[in-house]
Amino acid sequence: MNKYHFLLYFFLLLIPTARNTAAPLILPPVGWQIESRETFSPETLCRHIDGAAELLLEFGFKKMTAARLSRKGSQFSVEIYQMAGPLSALGIYLNRCAPETPIAGVIPRNSGDSFQLELVKSACFIVINRFDKNRKSLPLMEKLANKLAAEIPNIKVKWPCTLPEKGKIKGSVRLARGPLALRPVLSFGEDDVLRLHGKTWAVIADYRVRKGKETLIRINYQDEKKSRAVFISLLENPNSRMKISRKNDTSFVFRNNDNEKAIVQRHGNILDIRKIYSIPPSESRRRATRPNKRRNEHAD
Repeated sequence: MNKYHFLLYFFLLLIPTARNTAAPLILPPVGWQIESRETFSPETLCRHIDGAAELLLEFGFKKMTAARLSRKGSQFSVEIYQMAGPLSALGIYLNRCAPETPIAGVIPRNSGDSFQLELVKSACFIVINRFDKNRKSLPLMEKLANKLAAEIPNIKVKWPCTLPEKGKIKGSVRLARGPLALRPVLSFGEDDVLRLHGKTWAVIADYRVRKGKETLIRINYQDEKKSRAVFISLLENPNSRMKISRKNDTSFVFRNNDNEKAIVQRHGNILDIRKIYSIPPSESRRRATRPNKRRNEHAD
């Protein structure tokens, strides 16, 4: 058994399962030293990633095992996050990695560079960090990623809803199931005003439109009654951050305290929220003068 098989065996034992709830104490792979090894629960995760734990918990974090290894000047760490399901793992991956920068040679969905590699498969989100400047350790990082992913059962992601394809910007799709993940996209304040409650998913993507760019937040509620209730709540009980202007039975327009403009539309189970980006003054002037310039060119 070569060093890669030892390394694979070591980390497979660290992956949390229903019957293996704690990282076992085993010997390190031949030639490697274990500098540290820890397991974190939802209650203790903040000790390891203070400041980012809340977002992981919102996405459905269950357990994480971390280990740091060294070998003849090569040093790297592995963090294996077990999430509530494939959407939860993909959600935190996209939140951290979109737009993705895949590494050639790594088979599972991944994003990274020569010092950090993040990958997702089924309900597992994995982060591999390299701390040395020895380029000979790069192939090891890639091989380890492929070996780990190969041993994780493949569970297909079931998307909560489909998005329009026309104008969608490649690599812009993200997921949210609470206010923390939504806040960088469009701020509704601290409360979960869209009533996602960590169970209902919002699918997010950026679009190119004639006037510039929009971001679509689409939520597929369990039934039309729920989507209507959220729509009415937003319309009739806006929080202090929302100033509503035009409105009718199925749509309204609002601005928040950050002067972000959005259109809310309801159709059946679906609630669509479109964030409208203002065109910078310089761009507006450029577009306004472009037709005159063309006419002058033709006149010549």
